[in-house]
Amino acid sequence: MTDIGSQRSPARDTPSPSPQRWRSALWIGSAAVLGFLAGFLLQYGQVNRARQQVADASAAIQAARLEATLSAAVIEAQAGRFEVARQHASDFYTGLQRRLLPVMDGAPQAEARTMLAERDSIITSLARNDPASPGTLAGVLIRLRETVHRAALDSSNVPGTR
Repeated sequence: MTDIGSQRSPARDTPSPSPQRWRSALWIGSAAVLGFLAGFLLQYGQVNRARQQVADASAAIQAARLEATLSAAVIEAQAGRFEVARQHASDFYTGLQRRLLPVMDGAPQAEARTMLAERDSIITSLARNDPASPGTLAGVLIRLRETVHRAALDSSNVPGTR
């Protein structure tokens, strides 16, 4: 009969891993973590560039919509439909203030603020069926186009500048 205390357990029979194996496992694990980290950082950079492109495209779409709204106001005013022109002009100024102005900076933003300062007088002249209002609206449209074009050139939206 064998003494219970003299039996060796299977866990004690297996040799412990050598220090060389531990080093190899540590290097492999470190390389894997660094590889995943590098991949994550690359993807993070690509996502940020894509987000900026989406934001730039969104601002360009907003500017185009506002230009179309103001163009419709000019056309309606020239046709003598001052109330419809007033509604379009009001929509334009609201959009300029809420959507386009926050994404502008520098000189284009200052010009947009100048356009906003003229809002009440233009809306009032349209409400009074003033025959000079189509010309005034056309002037604002020209300034808007110049301002949006200048904002696009000032930003990094120009191809090759990023």
